[in-house]
Amino acid sequence: MRGVYTAATKISGLNASKTLMYLTAPAGKPVEIMSFSVTNESNATNFQMQVAIANISSLGTPTATTVTPTPHEAGDQAASSAVKANVTASEPTYGTTITQEGAASLNGYRHEPYPDERILIPAGASVGFRMITTPTSFDCDVRLTFREIG
Repeated sequence: MRGVYTAATKISGLNASKTLMYLTAPAGKPVEIMSFSVTNESNATNFQMQVAIANISSLGTPTATTVTPTPHEAGDQAASSAVKANVTASEPTYGTTITQEGAASLNGYRHEPYPDERILIPAGASVGFRMITTPTSFDCDVRLTFREIG
């Protein structure tokens, strides 16, 4: 499918409530969230975590790592969306929470909605993917798959 991308990163030693990843849709294109996951790479002891997907009301200038999304289809252009991961300072200001769920860390958190339930980000808007609880330190893999429309 044209315009589908995956942004993935590893966060080592995650032990704080924070923004794991955020996406800013390009000015001329809405973005559809196809899936998002947080999986446990290192901790054999289970703990309960809570993850939220929320609208960002004021992005500001967070200190975060730029992630380059990989296109799913050969020949696709580079993604126009900006994706950043592992915010370490200057957290964005959040507005409404779109979804918030708990998960066992050994199973991981997966947001894999049916097509009619997918989150649509308006052109130019930002959405954050947050760890709400303070987790036991673990290495996590964070993956976001999205489609740029238009």
